[in-house]
Amino acid sequence: MRTAQEIMTPKPKTVLGSDRLEDVMKLFLEQGITSSPVLGSNHLPIGMLSELCLTKAYMLHRSKMTAADKVAHHTDLLDPIIFVEEVAPISEVLKQMVAAPTHRILVKNKSDQIVGIISPKDLMRAMIGQNNPGINLKEKLKESETRLRLALLKVTQIEKHLEVYAQVFHETPYMMHAVNEKGIILMANKRSHDVLGYADSELIGKSIFDLYTKPMHPEAVEGLKKVMETGSHHLTYTSLLKKDGSTIRCDIATSALFDEHKKFISTISVLRPIDSDEMLRILNGIVDDKNGPLNKYLK
Repeated sequence: MRTAQEIMTPKPKTVLGSDRLEDVMKLFLEQGITSSPVLGSNHLPIGMLSELCLTKAYMLHRSKMTAADKVAHHTDLLDPIIFVEEVAPISEVLKQMVAAPTHRILVKNKSDQIVGIISPKDLMRAMIGQNNPGINLKEKLKESETRLRLALLKVTQIEKHLEVYAQVFHETPYMMHAVNEKGIILMANKRSHDVLGYADSELIGKSIFDLYTKPMHPEAVEGLKKVMETGSHHLTYTSLLKKDGSTIRCDIATSALFDEHKKFISTISVLRPIDSDEMLRILNGIVDDKNGPLNKYLK
């Protein structure tokens, strides 16, 4: 059997005892409200304000029979509130509604907070829905269509982001790869695979010990540790091992990726292959510089 929570209108409009009668009347007219709970200074409900109660109070004020123009000045006109729990069955709701002066039932949760209101129309919709499952099915189909449209929109947006990501990640002239805290390769771009002689996706799941030459293993371990601790690690040169056993020299820069809780996710490394001719040009530039760091050793 359906419960009060299933058929209620959630988050009912409430008015404060300190609200002016004229403002509340405008609210009722503009939003089509027929009955509303009134909250006192402690924000606890003190009664139900119906259209008839509001009209009486306003007429008394306008006829100058009283100067009181606030809702709280007319608590004697308010109707008592009848509550049901969220889990109350429809049979209990119907029983309480018949006894309620305003024929409106407020729904409260376990913390005694007002979470909904049930009107005769809400009850009629529930009863018709029970007798005619096709109505509920039609509403569910409509909700499903809306959710599907939103899901498709999100997928389209994600696809667009992925297209940009794929273009940047795979078509960059630089080698890029990421490893987890154990040094396992989580991703590597096309450039990395091509330079190191691997087929597409073949690097995924390998270890940094498969990437770096044996003499570089201690340095690779220390580098990973430093990235996890400080968030970045920059190394001028390193040696990578190709699939055929040959080596290649590279510039490398590494940063860490963290989640919103600052927990380490993975590294992200960018590498630039350096051929032997480029190395010689760099060395020649250092030697030719009279103030260069190697000059004193060459005198």
